[in-house]
Formats: sequence, C-alpha cells, structure tokens
Amino acid sequence: MINKKKVLGYVMVGALGLNMLGATSTFAAEKETSNKTHSSSRVEASVSHDKTTVNIELKKLQTEAKKLNIKVDGKKADVLKKEIEECQNLHKQAKKLGLEPDGKTPDTLKKEIEECQTLQKQAKKLGLKPDGKTPGTLKKEIEEYQTLQKQAKKLGLKVDGKTLSILKIEVQQHLKL
Repeated sequence: MINKKKVLGYVMVGALGLNMLGATSTFAAEKETSNKTHSSSRVEASVSHDKTTVNIELKKLQTEAKKLNIKVDGKKADVLKKEIEECQNLHKQAKKLGLEPDGKTPDTLKKEIEECQTLQKQAKKLGLKPDGKTPGTLKKEIEEYQTLQKQAKKLGLKVDGKTLSILKIEVQQHLKL
C-alpha cells in the first residue's frame, strides 16, 4: 500500500503550491490596479497642469488685450493672440503717421489711420508735403490751399503747380493792387 504519510505530504505540497500561486496572482492583480491608478492620476495631474498653464496664458493675454483696449469677454487664447498682433501693428502704423494710439480701441485706430492716409494722398495731389504733419495740420493746410485756389481762380490767377506759400503770396499781392 501506498504510504499514507507520503500521500499526505504530496497533498500538502500541492496545497501549499496552489496557495502560493494564488497569492502571486493576487499580488499581480493588485500591482496592475495600482499601476492603473498611478497612471490615471498622472494623466489627471498632466491634464490639470495643462489647464493651469492654459489659464495662466489666457489671463496674460487678457491683461495684454485690455491694455490695448481689446474686448476679451468670451474669447479664446488663439483669438486674443491674433487680435493683439493686429492691434500692435495698428499702433506701429499710427505712430509712423504721427498719431497717438494709446487709449484708443482698434476700430478707432483703424478709422484714424485710414483718414490720415486719405489726407496724405489728398495733400500730395495738391502738391503739399504731408511728411511729419499731424492729421489736424494736414487738414488745415488742405482747406487753406483749396480756399486760396478758389480765390486765385476768381482773381484770374493760374494755380497749377504752385505751392501753398507761393499761392498765398500771389493772392495777397493781387488783392493789394
């Protein structure tokens, strides 16, 4: 007969082996769950970090936009970036034209730049030099020149190709006569 002690020993070794195998698979399952949790928290931390970074960038853009009198309500970062760049370009253009851009909205600046460019073109057509002159000064010179031209024509004087100062002198001389 088979020795009962040997059989009992084999059964015990088998049971112990199965017990160890079960503990190992349980440990592996716990480790896998733990890794998923850590991975999930890493993803959440990354997303949270990205949101914080985006919020900080958006707040910086909003602050910069407000300084340039750009409306910021409901606008995303990419829209604000584009509007800020456009407004900065308008400021450069305005300064080149002798306009003061500070405190003005982008729409107001656009209008003033267009008016100034129109005045400069009109001044050049009349033979006036617009460089370095403010829009107000240009407007006065254009009006004065046009008034002098009308007076000169009424007096029978030729006006073509004459500067403002020459036309002024001729009209005054003719009026003294």
